[in-house]
Amino acid sequence: MSRSLFDQDTQVHKSGAYDDTIAPSLANWETNPTSLEDDLNALRSMGSLHLDGQAGDWYGDLNIPTTLDTGTKRGINSLNTDLHANERKRILRRRQVVGADVGPIATNAQHVVLDGAATELPGNTTAAVGAVTTLGTIVASIAGSFDAASLVEVVGGDALTPKNLCKIADSASGDIITDGSGREVHGLLQSEFAGDGTTITVTTPNRVQLSFVVHNATNDDLELVAAGVMDGLTIDYSPVERYAFEDIPEHAWLSDTDFIDAGAGAVDRQDVYNNQGITPVDVTTNSVLDLEAAGIYWEIRDDLEARLFAIIEGSAGGTSTVQFGAAVDVFNNDAITNDFAGDLKVDTGGTEIDIGVTAGAIETTGTDDLMVRGAGELYFDDGNQTGSTWAQDGIKLSETTAEWDAFEAAFGEVSLLNAIVQAVGAVTRCKAVAAVGGAAAADIPANTLIEGPGGPGTDNISADLCDYDALTFVDDVDLFINGALQWNGPNAAANNDVYPSVVSAERQVGAFYCEYGLKYRGGIEPDVITMIAWG
Repeated sequence: MSRSLFDQDTQVHKSGAYDDTIAPSLANWETNPTSLEDDLNALRSMGSLHLDGQAGDWYGDLNIPTTLDTGTKRGINSLNTDLHANERKRILRRRQVVGADVGPIATNAQHVVLDGAATELPGNTTAAVGAVTTLGTIVASIAGSFDAASLVEVVGGDALTPKNLCKIADSASGDIITDGSGREVHGLLQSEFAGDGTTITVTTPNRVQLSFVVHNATNDDLELVAAGVMDGLTIDYSPVERYAFEDIPEHAWLSDTDFIDAGAGAVDRQDVYNNQGITPVDVTTNSVLDLEAAGIYWEIRDDLEARLFAIIEGSAGGTSTVQFGAAVDVFNNDAITNDFAGDLKVDTGGTEIDIGVTAGAIETTGTDDLMVRGAGELYFDDGNQTGSTWAQDGIKLSETTAEWDAFEAAFGEVSLLNAIVQAVGAVTRCKAVAAVGGAAAADIPANTLIEGPGGPGTDNISADLCDYDALTFVDDVDLFINGALQWNGPNAAANNDVYPSVVSAERQVGAFYCEYGLKYRGGIEPDVITMIAWG
């Protein structure tokens, strides 16, 4: 099959009619379209759906959210950033450590070091030290002054609720503990190390302690509990742990101390997803998911753990990617309009087709061929057709199979340009002019061969005329003598004005005979012969 090569700049034009309201269906978007314009209008309709329906134009900007509060319009990249920020939003909750049996507390002690059984340690043993955003159990560092009661704290919402404040309870009864005046006793969780992210252990130098505190008399700050209040008690405690929103267990909101027992195993998103099932999560506020490290990704995989969909961070190298993986068998997009603001690359692993990489162009890369094929018939149309008297949707490449056969018979299986050149060659025109004289420098008698210097015979005109050896002299050759068109005859017997030579070599230089004599006139005003040969 021959190749069709088109100049995109001049032969493929923009759409004449723009329509972004075509309802999505197999018929509307795939079966019925008969032109590139139809296909583009289907894509415009798909893009309009992506902009939240076809109430607006496909080229319209994103809406600004206004529900509850005025928001910010978001494309995929900003949605990526906002989703990450929402998912990784830091929150503080208390995580109960039960069955730890911290104690018994020594006589008159105002603190206790957690250096007994491992179950005494917080459920999350990563320490978030001080005013940081580290995910883990919040502690205040008292490095250098450890194993002594202290009011060192991590500043919280107010003076009574520092972030390292723990709720405590009697491990035997589960009741809160109060001092002699009825004030509830809490604990400040403090570390003997200063390094943020340190793993808490029961041995030096990675231990933590609880300093026991109550509200002061004016209820505007904390103070150490009075000596003797904690004598002999064994306690459970609930430290404050910093979570990312997406990592909290499903029962986190039941109460202030309902986090899982540290000895019972950690709760992860698997439990959250299993519990949620197919119940939808209704989001009524903006959500952000931040991918906060170079090259990390958020992905969805199939049952064989192959990637289906991924968002890959690549801001530092300009390579941020939203990817549908090779494991996706069918990408079914039912949007009415797909609006691609940038360029589009298709089959980048094979014969790549670029749409819009060069503005307004559909092209392949490198030396790859580009094929445009209609399953039925192929039409070519542009905006100039609109308003003209042309009634069809465009110009067809072909009407019937017989036309392909006729083309092959006439030109062979060649390119369109080759065929056009052949067709032009079939109607080429030769024009030549000569004056009586030549080497003979004399009059030419009637019925004498008239021939230029390139022929095999007498040179009696100033130049060779047109080659008509393969032509019909009567139909394809026009002869003018002194501007008068002559009457061609096939031979001398016809007795017309002029007739051809019977010698091939003479016909090739335009030699012919004239029934009357031509004048040289001393070369001053000789008779002039003009020959035009067609084809």
